[in-house]
Amino acid sequence: MFKIKITYINFILAFVLSLSSCVTRAQVKSSDIKTINGKKYYIHKVEKGQSLYAIAKTYNMDVNAILAENDDAIDGIKNGQELKIPFESALTKSVTAIDTNKYIYHRVLKGETIYSITKKYGIDEKKLASYNPTLTNGLKEGEFVIVGEKRKVGTMKPIETLTATINPNIPINYTTYIVQQGETMYGLTKKFNVTQDDILKWNPEAKDGIKQGQVLKLALNKSANEPTVVSTTTVATTQVKDTIVFNPNKKTKYEIGLFLPFKLAESEMLNIDDLARAKVPFPITQSLALDFYFGFKTAVDSLIANDFDVKINLYDMEDRDSAKIETICKSADFKKLDVIFGPLYLSGFKIVSNYAKASGIPVVSPVIQQNKILYQNKLVSKVSPSVYSMIEDLSRYCSDSLMATSNIMVVNSTPKDLSYIKAFKNEYNANLSKHGKILKDSIVTVKGIAGVKAAFVPNKKNVVVLLTNNQVYLQDFITQLYSFSDKKDIVLMGFSSVSNIDNLDQEYLNKLSFHFADANHLDYSQPLTVQLAKHYQEFYFSNPSDYYFQGYDIAMYYLSNLKTQGPALFLNLDKTPWQGVGTYFKFFRPDAETGFENRGISIYKYSDYKLQKLGWK
Repeated sequence: MFKIKITYINFILAFVLSLSSCVTRAQVKSSDIKTINGKKYYIHKVEKGQSLYAIAKTYNMDVNAILAENDDAIDGIKNGQELKIPFESALTKSVTAIDTNKYIYHRVLKGETIYSITKKYGIDEKKLASYNPTLTNGLKEGEFVIVGEKRKVGTMKPIETLTATINPNIPINYTTYIVQQGETMYGLTKKFNVTQDDILKWNPEAKDGIKQGQVLKLALNKSANEPTVVSTTTVATTQVKDTIVFNPNKKTKYEIGLFLPFKLAESEMLNIDDLARAKVPFPITQSLALDFYFGFKTAVDSLIANDFDVKINLYDMEDRDSAKIETICKSADFKKLDVIFGPLYLSGFKIVSNYAKASGIPVVSPVIQQNKILYQNKLVSKVSPSVYSMIEDLSRYCSDSLMATSNIMVVNSTPKDLSYIKAFKNEYNANLSKHGKILKDSIVTVKGIAGVKAAFVPNKKNVVVLLTNNQVYLQDFITQLYSFSDKKDIVLMGFSSVSNIDNLDQEYLNKLSFHFADANHLDYSQPLTVQLAKHYQEFYFSNPSDYYFQGYDIAMYYLSNLKTQGPALFLNLDKTPWQGVGTYFKFFRPDAETGFENRGISIYKYSDYKLQKLGWK
């Protein structure tokens, strides 16, 4: 079967996570002893039912000492896994009564503080200290600290009860409205059937008045005249093709198609004992798909009401199986869908969106960056900005905010990155006229670290723009730039992926005040982010991936606005901005026949070992 019922997915989730732990067996030290990088280890092969605590006790070893040598054991151990147990210090270590089957751990990163950890996991310092008495001696990089307890599996409860406690002044269900030229507070109260006190309660920043372009939060739960960001009364039946009609009329129940690579047939072949262990219920593709679904479903549960119902039809879709995709798209059930989310990959998405266009069905791409999926299909929208849109925003930030005080140089890195460099320079030069500059004031192109040194200007901020994803080149260049930057004012700019390079010291990015453009960033200082993370941890016993938060944001944005505007939303996305937990939605389209690209891009920079969101868009 191609279509999977919600109850089946929920059954799999509940079954996988509720498998009981096996009884710990008696165990002895391993006789397999090896020297690795000059250090002597026992090589312990985990047997069915063994816990990390029991293994530590066998070797008279601190659990943290084992975790420090085995990064992949932090989220639990599994049958057959090999652990490196330090040999020489084994007899001198004391046993710590902790267990990864009971607790959630965090590995301390360079520069992290107790305060930043408490904010990330939503616990207070006193609770953190009760889990980790040795914290009075300070944090050490690489150390594992307990940040919470693993709880029994619960049911998937709606998140609305959590969001309601965060800020009682802001309604659970709200939309955003952009103030138009000449509008007044009084006019908005009449337009949306709300009081001035309501608007000020939801938007305290409006106490000094409103201005053109300001984004206001407005409740969606007014009975008589709900606030509508755009009028749907004048939206006539819209032609997608000459013979195909898109119906914008509001309904009380919608059929949603969610196309994700669950690969359930493959999952059913996995070892059931492996599934029982923490963080290995599914291989990575299935795990991310389930995270996205869990976040999506969490949002849906909070939106359903008497006048708004959503039926999710899940499709287990592998991108390479075009025959299966075609069969699904030709089915009667497919043609009944009101909106489609996915597939996640390009080739499958193109097939689905073509069939959806013929039936007048809006399609949303959660992760694809290429803009070509938008051409000649006004009912397609993509949440992830293209790499060129992010380059252009980074370039505009340089020309608008840094040009007057900075020496800006672009590094000519590798041949395949020339198109990125060209896009950056074209956008930068296009902005020069706004400042009364001519092209001779443009940026400098340099070759490698030697070029940076030659073009460096003392007593001025020197901005080095490095637009490449070549990790070998990046690591070598940034290491050399860091060495050169001693007592110099140098700023590095590039792609967000730079911060994910495994062997790159985060100290380098902090010292170079690394800047990048991105549309997705989670802020764990925000209460809703913490609440959602806890909701996930209670169910999965582990930390959520970004796909969980993306699924939540995407469902909240599209479905909350679908609830108030009806399907006409999909023709007016550029008039409906919204800030999610991690994603800012600000859509753009170049013409009436092209779909919508999200350009809700912000500039971030490393500062004091944390990411700071700059007040520029």
